[in-house]
Amino acid sequence: MELDHASTLLPKRVVVKFYRRDAGDSRDRLGTEFGSLRFLWQNNFRSIPSPLAIARDRQCAIYEYIDGDAATSGVLGPADIDAALDFLRRLKELRGAPGSDALPPASEACFSLSDIVASVDHRLERLRHNPGGDPGGDDVQRMRRWADDVLAPLASEVGEWCRGAARQAGIAFDEPMGVDARTLSPSDFGFHNAIRRPNGALAFVDFEYFGWDDPAKTIVDFLLHPGMRLDDRLKRRFATCAQAAFADVPALAARTRIVYPLFGLKWALILLNDFLPERFVPAARERRATQLGKAQALLGRLAGEYANNPFDVLT
Repeated sequence: MELDHASTLLPKRVVVKFYRRDAGDSRDRLGTEFGSLRFLWQNNFRSIPSPLAIARDRQCAIYEYIDGDAATSGVLGPADIDAALDFLRRLKELRGAPGSDALPPASEACFSLSDIVASVDHRLERLRHNPGGDPGGDDVQRMRRWADDVLAPLASEVGEWCRGAARQAGIAFDEPMGVDARTLSPSDFGFHNAIRRPNGALAFVDFEYFGWDDPAKTIVDFLLHPGMRLDDRLKRRFATCAQAAFADVPALAARTRIVYPLFGLKWALILLNDFLPERFVPAARERRATQLGKAQALLGRLAGEYANNPFDVLT
């Protein structure tokens, strides 16, 4: 087992995390999380668990145990939004830090608008044409009818709107954003992956998908993530301050407005992952029904606001 930093003594309480390797998934979650936390720790981040040791042959690592409760188990307020924003600002400041150029793109990072559309289309087609379980099962049929009749038409409509909005904003749809405009991101960032310490401070966890990403994606994922329940006041505070923090990114406000519905569609599809062959559990009909209901609710909201979402700083 490889120990990290100078200490060879582990604290009394640690977390031993084992990483699964799904069929067809080549992502190195172990290496990404341990390496990113080591990079951040070396750059004086302390609102994260310290990486202590790694055993690649056993697909596990040891991290500092952070005492506290899940942040989402209590009431979230403006100070928590500010703590999240401060974390993102500090990540942005690491753009030129030693070793940052060796960090990989974040999981499923898309640096052009066309890449996001392609990612959504790929997920949608896979879900419609290759679900798990019995293709004639009631729950699978219900999902496929909704995907065919509602989700696919809205995805096409949103794609056309995004192309028009990009032309109007002078953003090249197929051109990747510049390297200097990208930021480091946990990629699954939010209070669903945060622990409130006994002193009230937040610590952020889960860096399996960390890497370089589009700041617009970081912003809209925070606003759309189904694992967080934030009121509109807190969402507006985050959207406004996050875009101010990345004010040096060209056309960020317009880009955020354009990608908002695209990532909304992607989150609806992620909610339906239990219908995919590798995740399908025949007995989990109730969970699949719940996830389908969540996806339908998200899409219903998205259909009514994608062209003028309530967190758009340009409105």
